[in-house]
Amino acid sequence: MNFYKIILIILTIIGAILIEKRESGIIKKWFLGSRPFIALHYFFPAVLGIFLGTFMFQKQVNYLDAFLLMCAIFFSFQTSVVTNDVNDLRTDKISEKRSLLNASSQTIVHIHELGVYFFIISILFALVISYRMMLIVLLGHILHFTYSSRPFRLKRFYPISILMLTLGALLAGIAGFSLFEISKPFSAFPVKATLLIVVPLFFGLNFRDLADYQGDKRTEVTTLFTIFGLNKGRYINAILILISYISIPLILDFPLFFIVTIPLGILSLYFCLKQPFKEKYVFYIYFVLITVFAIIFNLNPGIIVPK
Repeated sequence: MNFYKIILIILTIIGAILIEKRESGIIKKWFLGSRPFIALHYFFPAVLGIFLGTFMFQKQVNYLDAFLLMCAIFFSFQTSVVTNDVNDLRTDKISEKRSLLNASSQTIVHIHELGVYFFIISILFALVISYRMMLIVLLGHILHFTYSSRPFRLKRFYPISILMLTLGALLAGIAGFSLFEISKPFSAFPVKATLLIVVPLFFGLNFRDLADYQGDKRTEVTTLFTIFGLNKGRYINAILILISYISIPLILDFPLFFIVTIPLGILSLYFCLKQPFKEKYVFYIYFVLITVFAIIFNLNPGIIVPK
C-alpha cells in the first residue's frame, strides 16, 4: 500500500506540471489566491484529532498517513476556494477582493479544471488511507459545495453560513481522529473536543465577512455586517470574538487558561475594531493561541483527552 501512496504523491506533482503547461502562470495565480492562513487553520483541528487518537488509543501515528491526510484536507480546501471564487465572481469584483479569477473566460475555464484536479487528488489522498477516510473527505466537499454553489448557496443565510464553516473544521478534526478510530469516528470523537472546535469558531469567524461587506450587501448575502450595518457590526463582531476566546477555558474546565485567552481575546477585539481592518493580525493572534494550546496539551493531555 505504501507503494501506491508514494506513486500518488508523484502523480500529483506531474499533474501540477501538466496544468501549468496548459496555462502558464496558473499555479502562481492559484498560490496568490490560495488563502494560506485559512488552509493552515484547517490543519489545526486535524492535528487535534491525531493528538486525541494518540493518547486515547496509546498508539503511534503513522506519519505517512498523517501527511497524506493533510494533503487531502489541503486540496479539499483548495477545491472549495475555486468553487467559492467561481460563484463569488460578481461579489469579489464589487468588494475589489483579490481572487483566483479575472475577466478572462479562458482563465475561468482553466481555474475550473484546476478545481477538478484538486477535487480528484484530495479524494485519492484520502482513499489510499482508507475507504472511510475518503467518505469523510467527500462529505467535506459536499459541505463546501452547498455552502458556495447554487441552487443551495447556503452562505447567503446567516448564521447558517458560519455554522457550516465550523462544521468543516470539525470534519477535519474527525478525519485526524479516524486515523485511529476507523469503525465509528463520528460517535467516538470526544464531546469536549467537538465543543472546543465548534463553539469558539462559531463565535469567532464573523470577521471573515468584513472584507466582503460591499459585495455581500449588493448581492443579497446576509452576514453579521449586512444585518446590523458596518459600524454596529464591527462592534458586535469584536465582542463575539472576545467571547470565543473566553469560552475556551470554560469548555476545557481549565480556569488557568484565562491567563492566555483573555489577553489574546482583547487583542483580537482591538484589531477587529482598528481601521483599516487587517484580518492577518487576527490570524496571527489565533496562531499564538494554537501554539500555547499545543504546549499545554502536551504537558497536560488530561484537560482534553477523556479519562
